[in-house]
Amino acid sequence: MAQEKIWIFGCGDLGARLAAQLPKREFSVYGVRRNPLVALARRRRAGALQWRRGDATNKEAVAELLADGADVILATFTPKDRSPNGYQHAYVDTATTLAEVLPKLPRPPRLLIWVSSTRVYGQNSDQLIDESTPASPANFQGDKLLAAEEIIRRAAPTVCVVRFAGIYGPGRDRMLSQVRAGRCAPAEPTQFTNRIHVDDCVGFLTHLITQQRLGWSPEQLYIGSDCTPVPLHELQQWLAKAMGYTSAHLREFVQSCGRQSKKLNNRLMLASGYQMKFPDFRAGYSALLDSEN
Repeated sequence: MAQEKIWIFGCGDLGARLAAQLPKREFSVYGVRRNPLVALARRRRAGALQWRRGDATNKEAVAELLADGADVILATFTPKDRSPNGYQHAYVDTATTLAEVLPKLPRPPRLLIWVSSTRVYGQNSDQLIDESTPASPANFQGDKLLAAEEIIRRAAPTVCVVRFAGIYGPGRDRMLSQVRAGRCAPAEPTQFTNRIHVDDCVGFLTHLITQQRLGWSPEQLYIGSDCTPVPLHELQQWLAKAMGYTSAHLREFVQSCGRQSKKLNNRLMLASGYQMKFPDFRAGYSALLDSEN
């Protein structure tokens, strides 16, 4: 097969990790950011990516970048702040631009992957949620994410939306920092949390790109989560023990703001043939702690 061009818009840590994993003989990967120098300064796998400066809300700029074609487009945007305007700009405005520019290309991409979030599920009754469950945002973040998903679906012949749960891994150690500080969620009421290791995020995106190239048809929507929803209190208690603390260390019980408790089912992710590297939090956080040591 001829080498394909992959364009990663909003390319950050996730996109850079993906570029490092893709076979260089099969894919030429371009990372688009407003300021690529920031990524280069952080040494984000510069050798695996060809960085380009660009604003994904600027139609002319996007059209110019893609003038020579794109086989796959991956959108991994992050808001610069957690305000309504930040989410509007990062998701809705970029989706609108891509949805207007891509259909006008001489050859549309064979696959567009839009990375979203399980934040679109605002349910808080511990129910089991899969891709057939209607999204029910509970805040402006979920509203904006869902609006962007609806817009992007018309951007290319094959669009795949991946809603990732809470991503953790190297450089994403917020939960470890909370436990080190002695912070813990209350045991009651139970608050289920859903996690996915960054290596499985990258692995699943790679799986979608490579398998679709071979003729496989992906679903339009996937929940990207591991196989084991867990009460947040239980996760933090387990981490404290794994990190060498006694149970007395977790002395401060903090109720999360805007409690959301749901159990995510990754059945379609597994049905696609993808094999989880870290199927539960124990495997994933054990690997993370080992890497720190």
